[in-house]
Amino acid sequence: MRGGRVAIAAVAVVLLGLVFAGSASACSCAPAAPAESLAESDAAIVGRLLSVESHGPARSEYRYEVVRVYRGADAIERGSTLAVLSPKGSAACALPDGVGRRFGLFLLRGGGRWVSGLCGVISPRRLWAAAQKPAGPASESTAGTTTANCAA
Repeated sequence: MRGGRVAIAAVAVVLLGLVFAGSASACSCAPAAPAESLAESDAAIVGRLLSVESHGPARSEYRYEVVRVYRGADAIERGSTLAVLSPKGSAACALPDGVGRRFGLFLLRGGGRWVSGLCGVISPRRLWAAAQKPAGPASESTAGTTTANCAA
């Protein structure tokens, strides 16, 4: 699990840097087992995207209706509206902008706000499956996980 923590920490540092800094040139996500990503996230939800609003040149705020909470139920309620900051643009690992669609999201808490990006997106079905298994290398490998490479 130590390797998983290192990968999650590296992705978190890069994501937070992108959200709170200027621009980036490429998006690349380290592969991680969904159950491990779930265990390492501050929250995990399935949400229906309601809107996307620009917040300057480098980030956007995505508003989701929370459909299901898998982690972070002490801070997020089912049925509530959740604001998530993300970098802007596919090269910076922005969240998908499919208004009306449901997404599974691994969320991190940064600067008092929820943050995520393309590396924290998972299908709702795979998030449900990850929640059914304990985290760890023995429970699931990274086989079948997706590594995003969004270099333009």
